[in-house]
Amino acid sequence: MIFDKWMSYITPEAPLNKLAMPGAHNACTAGMPKMSCCQNGTLREQLEYGVRHFCIRLDTDRKGLIVCCHGISKGKPLSEALEGVMEFMDENPSEVLLLDIREYYDQKILGPIVFTYSADPKKVDEILASTVCPEKYAYTDFEKIGDVKIGDVLAAGKRFILINDKEEYAYSKKCDINLPWEKKVNGAKAYKFTRETLRFFNDYPSDGLYIFQTQQTPNLGTEIGLTSPWKLDLALREHFPYLIEGIRSDPYYLSSCNVVAGDFMTESYMKSSMILSLNVDKGYVPADRISEYSEGIKWN
Repeated sequence: MIFDKWMSYITPEAPLNKLAMPGAHNACTAGMPKMSCCQNGTLREQLEYGVRHFCIRLDTDRKGLIVCCHGISKGKPLSEALEGVMEFMDENPSEVLLLDIREYYDQKILGPIVFTYSADPKKVDEILASTVCPEKYAYTDFEKIGDVKIGDVLAAGKRFILINDKEEYAYSKKCDINLPWEKKVNGAKAYKFTRETLRFFNDYPSDGLYIFQTQQTPNLGTEIGLTSPWKLDLALREHFPYLIEGIRSDPYYLSSCNVVAGDFMTESYMKSSMILSLNVDKGYVPADRISEYSEGIKWN
């Protein structure tokens, strides 16, 4: 299998905002309570399963530590969550990562009650410097993410883009990101969700990074209500191929498809395998390497 080095098969001219890549929704939630847990693997393990976009949300705990969070649920310290990422980069010099890091957004949950989250940028900078070394490895030489090709990053000796809307961390970049979401659609049961969500490519076009979310969102007032992401993912997996084949069969969807994000990306190689297969259809795998690439991303 080649999930740890799949980008080595991609043409350097492939734009990062057009390349099909697996993404981890709430990437650092392993070990959290079941209602907040969206992943069951570490970042290192997700990397080995082919994930290249990581949604990492932050807060500060009572001890003053910067921790990963999912709403009010707090998880591992950021420093611990990032363990193994640098090691993976050293072992796999062909891979380019998208580290999407910021404070968790304010949440209005009960009437006028608003939950707020904070993570001191200076403390975050210290952690990033000691774990993934943005000064050395973060690529910043661009204005629009749509102009960045995978070969640009590697030729500059860089390994990742540190994404942050406010550019509040050293070497972070604000990127145009489209992350379509509709409460009714994302709160529908698995069959309806997969049949409705493909239209988002038409309804929410983008010239930046396109984060196509393939996980449902538990929410009051929706079909699925409040339930655990794990339970939802179990039901969704049998319908996941419908999403991928729907993208593959429509030229516009295929062209628009970029980051395909999901929950529990290390449960099996199924999701990553299907997502990465789209790069052959996109023409980003050289003809003489298609056979080896396709064989390498088989999961069963």
